[in-house]
Amino acid sequence: MDFKEYSIDKFLYELKTDLPSPGGGSTAALVSALAGALNSMVYSFTVDKKVFEKLDDDKKEKMRNLKNECENFINKSMFFMEEDRNTFTALMDCFKLPKETEEEKSYRSKTIRKKTIEAMEAPLNLAKTALGFYENIEFAVEYGNKNLTSDAIVSAILLHSAIESAVVNVFVNYNSLGNKEGYENIPNECREIMSESLNKKTEIVKDFGI
Repeated sequence: MDFKEYSIDKFLYELKTDLPSPGGGSTAALVSALAGALNSMVYSFTVDKKVFEKLDDDKKEKMRNLKNECENFINKSMFFMEEDRNTFTALMDCFKLPKETEEEKSYRSKTIRKKTIEAMEAPLNLAKTALGFYENIEFAVEYGNKNLTSDAIVSAILLHSAIESAVVNVFVNYNSLGNKEGYENIPNECREIMSESLNKKTEIVKDFGI
């Protein structure tokens, strides 16, 4: 069953048990989806309302486009929920491979490395995608219904949490990679993403007086 078909109760139940998934990676992607949905709500209470009519035509069009982008972002985040589960499950399966002969050991080692990289790239792609969503939130804060400014700000807080959580999952896999040839820049890339996200989130939040 795909995560999008889960009830809240089912997700929380599986999350708290000893099942291999969902875990931190899928949860980070869910938080990302929540950020997108919450920001979309701001637009739902703005588009075609009185405050909307006060905007010029360019901003009206942009807001409609950004509302559609929210839906795309939610879908991407849900995709990353599944991607995290699939890559993690595939990685765990590798450790069950036989290792009696040298050939088996070599194949097992190469497969573990390949699947570790895939499990690392899933949360990294989530973090990169989520970082790009701040522009959408910034527009909602500035031009959205002012009664829902706090919701847009919570969206930014959730987004940063999703990015932080995704980066943690990147490092978990990076640290277990062994030979890091070709991936040496991953830590710096993650730190840059985290720093930019924190700066953007801080700017949005401080406008609310926090």
